[in-house]
Amino acid sequence: MYTHPEIEEILNGTRPEFFTPNAVMLQNAATLLNYIDDINLERTGKFEQTPAESLYLLWTAEDLEFHLECLNDGRILYTFRKGGYGRGNGCVSIDKFIPILQDYLLMSIW
Repeated sequence: MYTHPEIEEILNGTRPEFFTPNAVMLQNAATLLNYIDDINLERTGKFEQTPAESLYLLWTAEDLEFHLECLNDGRILYTFRKGGYGRGNGCVSIDKFIPILQDYLLMSIW
């Protein structure tokens, strides 16, 4: 059903004491994972279920940190850090988030 194997892992590993992620949350997580795979950057973390009923990913690439959380309302809560300092944060839909992430990645190259 979902296009990324990590999403299937989340569904197969859901423990009874945790919530079951909804379809929009899983689709957003799959979209993010596929985007990261497409740009061919190493991903050190995996999505985890949180007590706040969301899916959280800490992704690091060199001195960049991406704190990404897929919320059950379909929005992405994000914080970008470079060298330990906050550089951007917000909460937007996946359609608005991907261009923000692309811009941040491009700006961070310089």
